[in-house]
Amino acid sequence: MSAPLNLTADQLRKIGSALDAMAEITKSFGVGLAPHGRQQLGLDDNVLSFTWDGQAYVIDDRNGD
Repeated sequence: MSAPLNLTADQLRKIGSALDAMAEITKSFGVGLAPHGRQQLGLDDNVLSFTWDGQAYVIDDRNGD
C-alpha cells in the first residue's frame, strides 16, 4: 500500500531542487544514483522513492511499497 505524502510547499521546493540538481549531475557526467536499486531520499520525517525516467528524476507515485 502506498504511503501518503504530507509535505509542505517549502519541502516540495527543496525536493524539486534536489532532484533537478541530481538530474544535471546525471546528464553532465553520465553518473546515475544506484540505477538498479531502490532510490530514496529523506526530508525531515518523510522518505520518498524516486526513479530516473531518462530525462529527469521523478518522485514515484507508490511511496511506501
